[in-house]
Amino acid sequence: MPRWAERFFPANVAHSVYILEDSIVDPKNRTMTTFTWNINHARLMVVEERCVYRVNPENSNWTEVKREAWVSSSLFGVSRAVQEFGLARFKSNVTKSTKGFEYVLAKMQGEAPSKTLVETAKEATEKAKETALAATEKAKDLASKAATKKKQYV
Repeated sequence: MPRWAERFFPANVAHSVYILEDSIVDPKNRTMTTFTWNINHARLMVVEERCVYRVNPENSNWTEVKREAWVSSSLFGVSRAVQEFGLARFKSNVTKSTKGFEYVLAKMQGEAPSKTLVETAKEATEKAKETALAATEKAKDLASKAATKKKQYV
């Protein structure tokens, strides 16, 4: 949740996001589809994700994933800023989760990961911070423009 939005929620709620995930395994087609969405903070923003995992058609030892996400907000005047922030935060979190997923898979398969988990996490965290900072600035800019437009109409 962006810091500017935390003031609208109780302190114990602002940092927790609860999600649901629905997974469908199709053994015949060798696919797994997951649907994930947040169940709280929905008045501020709704993030929905669909991932389809399947065997790579060119190399059956590989798994490919098609990841799609939808970010929406209905907050009057700042919905676009909230959506931009949510999308950037989603992208940065995907980077971190993908790195962690790759690390765990490499360990499970007996391979030596190219970097330690701490190095991987630090890199992903730095990239996430950069992305979140850029998104925050863009969201502030959009919110400022929306506020200026609103003043013009008053």
